[in-house]
Amino acid sequence: MLKSEAVYNAIQKGEYDEMLTACYGADRLDTNRTRYEEALSVWSRIYGRARKAAVYSIPYSILLAGDGADVAIPTDLDMVVVAADNYTNISRVRCRNYLGEDNVDLYQHGPYGDESGFVIGVVRGVQQGFLHYGYRRMKSVDMYIDADTLPGQGLDDANHLAMAVAYIINDMCYMGEKLGEKELAQIVQYALANHVMMDNYATDTYATLRGKCVTGDFTNADAAVINEVEADMLDCEMYTVNIGTTDINIDDHEVDPRLDAFLDRLGKDVEDMSEKEFYTVLGELADVDKEASLFLMDYFTQENFSRIYSANAVEGMGSPSVEATKEIEKESVGGAATVYRNKVNKPYWMALCCVTADAKEAFTQAMEKLYGEGCLAKVNKAVGGARRVID
Repeated sequence: MLKSEAVYNAIQKGEYDEMLTACYGADRLDTNRTRYEEALSVWSRIYGRARKAAVYSIPYSILLAGDGADVAIPTDLDMVVVAADNYTNISRVRCRNYLGEDNVDLYQHGPYGDESGFVIGVVRGVQQGFLHYGYRRMKSVDMYIDADTLPGQGLDDANHLAMAVAYIINDMCYMGEKLGEKELAQIVQYALANHVMMDNYATDTYATLRGKCVTGDFTNADAAVINEVEADMLDCEMYTVNIGTTDINIDDHEVDPRLDAFLDRLGKDVEDMSEKEFYTVLGELADVDKEASLFLMDYFTQENFSRIYSANAVEGMGSPSVEATKEIEKESVGGAATVYRNKVNKPYWMALCCVTADAKEAFTQAMEKLYGEGCLAKVNKAVGGARRVID
């Protein structure tokens, strides 16, 4: 590995432009060059410019599930992580946009209940997952995480974070004896079930690792059938929408009245409107209830995802969820400083939308009216799987 300062200087000089263009496209070169520079700069200030570090890209995968085998689509949204082993028993983790540092001791096992909604719970869970399955050659890691998959409608950051941490620990600690896809999927599922208390399905772990669209048939869970496919998107495109300070965490007692009032303004039930018609009307309305509109936007996104799933799924059974096996400790041993997902009354920064070609123009106009020019970014399929992009 190179010293972090040397990598930073090389990126500034354009020496990694070819790699960045291959990962993100020429139109996003400047944005991602700046992103890598900032990640390395922050890591260096905290952990030392003279220290050697590696840079990882971990793609975000979208899982589509139904009655058959799961379908997972990896995207060019990714986590960029600067990391190095620190030769102690305590991993230190920082993330963009969140204050504080999580210190996660290998020998404090947990799970601790008040960590379940925070980065510290995910990292602790992954570390304990390695130990749970008998992988003892553990080192702790210093990490700075820059995530393009900010929490929002349709984005599940905890799974992505767990996958990133598992991949990096595997790469740092088990060189020459690296674990395979099945083992990493088990560790991620164990971590999320026991330390975050959420369901997680293995198929998107395979997609993230490979950087390929896959179907996962777990009819025989001990011998899952993972097939790479060229997913048919049915002329749909995916976009992230930067929705600023809009808060989709509406109190339960407010949701139905606000949706009913918004539907009255639309003049129809959403199920009786085409997607194009919905976005056309949305773009024409004044004083839009943005939170209510986000719920209805997600309705069309999920409808499109359902059609894409049906077009790509095969016979079989999707990945089973993993039951929690560890008892929750009542008290945490340390502060949980770095939240991975938004809590009530916190702003959502990003929404994920899947839009048909027929509705694209109306969608674009409506989003730019609501959230301003430049709010949209197209989401493409990944060009590579989880990997160390700079050594």
